[in-house]
This record gives sequence, C-alpha cells and structure tokens, in this order.
Amino acid sequence: SIIGGLGSAVAEVLSEEYPVKIKRIGIRDEFGQSGSPKELLKHYGLTAEDIVKAAKSF
Repeated sequence: SIIGGLGSAVAEVLSEEYPVKIKRIGIRDEFGQSGSPKELLKHYGLTAEDIVKAAKSF
C-alpha cells in the first residue's frame, strides 16, 4: 500500500532533508483481490512494464 508504512516514512525524511519530487508506486487504498500473482500484478498496475511507464512519465 502506498499509504503508511516504510514508503511514507522515507518520503517524510526526504521531504525534510532533501526536498524532491516523489512518485509512489504501489497499491492504492482499496480492498484486496484474489487471483494468480500475474493477474494481481496486472490488476494493480505493478508489472515491470507498468513501473517503467510510471517512472518515465514522472
């Protein structure tokens, strides 16, 4: 989840010490789904292709 956790803690520290733009990539605040790992990665936009696309668009 992009809400809370380690990613949020890192973002807080970076914003205080090194203000930079941050793109969080992960599962949005929603209920989980069932499926194969491949299906779930595609559903949540976490395939390698999705991550590369998000990074390039940032």
